[in-house]
Amino acid sequence: MCNGSSSRTAQGGSIAILRPTQHSELDASHIPNDMRILFSNQADGLLDAGTQVEFWGCEKLHMLRDPGYWVIIHRDGDLTTPPPIRQIDPLFSFPLETDAAAVMQLSQRLDLGVGDVGIVGRRVSVMRGEREESLTVAEGIVGWN
Repeated sequence: MCNGSSSRTAQGGSIAILRPTQHSELDASHIPNDMRILFSNQADGLLDAGTQVEFWGCEKLHMLRDPGYWVIIHRDGDLTTPPPIRQIDPLFSFPLETDAAAVMQLSQRLDLGVGDVGIVGRRVSVMRGEREESLTVAEGIVGWN
């Protein structure tokens, strides 16, 4: 991502490309190859405005309309070992409560960079169910958009 050259122009904000997990209980015929979560902050300097979150590739999935789905931005960036659910200490988490346009506004403004509270380089998971018995539906890493 940082090495070499690319003709792609930066779009701004941060992006997470999520792949369905092997434990996903969604019907495999309805799961896209990847889902994208775009994070952006208002450029007009409104510090009170929360981060806008936009979902791509999963508009037709019921997760955007059904209760019980939520997103975790983990403190680590390791996709090789999932943490035990009881020990999850997220950097940030939020329920999926979107409309048909698959866009939602968080109440908090996230740091879309790298650092102590930045989200770039961190693992992001879409979960389903209660915290004690949740299932990881899809996972990925947040990067620059």
